[in-house]
Amino acid sequence: MARARIFPRRSARALTPTGGYLAGFTHSLQPYVGCQFSCRYCYVRELTVQRANPYRLPWSLWISPKLDVAERLRREAARGRTREARIFCSSATDPYVPLERRLGLTRGCLEVLAAHPPALLVVQTRSPFIVRDAALLARMPTAIASLSITTDDDGVRRLLEPNAPGISLRIETLARLRAAGVRTQAAVSPLLPCDPERLARRLEPVADRVVVDDFFRGDGAGGRRSRAALDQLRAAGFASWAEPGYADAAIAAFRRIFGAERVGVSAAGFDTTSAGSCPSSG
Repeated sequence: MARARIFPRRSARALTPTGGYLAGFTHSLQPYVGCQFSCRYCYVRELTVQRANPYRLPWSLWISPKLDVAERLRREAARGRTREARIFCSSATDPYVPLERRLGLTRGCLEVLAAHPPALLVVQTRSPFIVRDAALLARMPTAIASLSITTDDDGVRRLLEPNAPGISLRIETLARLRAAGVRTQAAVSPLLPCDPERLARRLEPVADRVVVDDFFRGDGAGGRRSRAALDQLRAAGFASWAEPGYADAAIAAFRRIFGAERVGVSAAGFDTTSAGSCPSSG
């Protein structure tokens, strides 16, 4: 992983009103701007945050930590803003980028939320480092730890997620979180080439629920923001995984193994992630 340049910033606010794909949530929480994992398909590469970034550096080669985000969140929580909030952390970064090990900005936010619990908190990451905060998450009955697990094939993972942790390590992370009393979700988003039934069987014992998405429903532009990743899949011999409808058979396999009530699809699948939608862990 190339070393990213760090550009610290102050934050105008911690909780940002959200909508669109995250219409089921009231706010997003982004402790960082930018991301160090550099997944080839990341739609954020095509958004203003990258296209108009003042650093003129490629995506993943810059990261901007919001040094005061936990204090901002503490002030907002004191005014009651978290009480009814449905928070997604995070939609345009990973809250456990490698820099989190040193700065602890996400942990600081979780400490605030544990003291002022929101109506719902989904923490979305692909990093096993989330296990550090298992005890904090377990204190919040409305918190869900969601791990991005997009394939069961590490060759595919290396093709499109070269800087991300291995698949088995992520699945083990879900198991550890669940054992610690944290509600768990697997985000198969976007679905990458895999054996869907085998992946579903590996996830079923460790994930309370799963959300499956594809490039065409999930990138917010009918697949246009994912064009480079789709071309890369075709070049690697996965042409059938780069066409609309490719995820349908996989969704059916997940529903057979998990049960339909534990499988969400695309935006609607995330939107229905309510505090009561996951079975109790254990």
